[in-house]
Amino acid sequence: MLRSNMRALATAVGPPAAAAVIGNAFVGRDSLGWFRALRTPRMQLPLPAFLVVGAVYYAQLGWVLHRAQQTEDRGVRNRALLVLVGNELWNAAFFGRRSPRAGFLGVVAFLGPLLALQKSVASDRQALIALTPYTLWVIGYDLPWTYQLWRLNPGPSH
Repeated sequence: MLRSNMRALATAVGPPAAAAVIGNAFVGRDSLGWFRALRTPRMQLPLPAFLVVGAVYYAQLGWVLHRAQQTEDRGVRNRALLVLVGNELWNAAFFGRRSPRAGFLGVVAFLGPLLALQKSVASDRQALIALTPYTLWVIGYDLPWTYQLWRLNPGPSH
């Protein structure tokens, strides 16, 4: 019983924790300095709020992975892992390339796997409740924010 609980915990917590560590490797001091120097849209949240949103996101994806394990749904599991990878690739595109344009295009591309995951959890009420706020956040905040950030900073890189 303990072994199976530990495995379930590792399945739910391991991928989001690994993604957080790997993805944040692209966000060093120089990248944060670049980010702070950008012209920002009025709607931009302060950096600590982004950190809170990020922590909540990793918890949400952890819950979706937990539910996928409980329901033995490999499709949901694989899509959730793809969303985790896509989110970290966004860090590489935006911070690694120091490109607001790449950040916007990355969010547009990220919508594909995210919406596929959203659709695939539709029959699992718990996973649906966990994921929907994040999906709404990406559509309602990330997409317009990255677009405005790009329009305010149209150069190839800064």
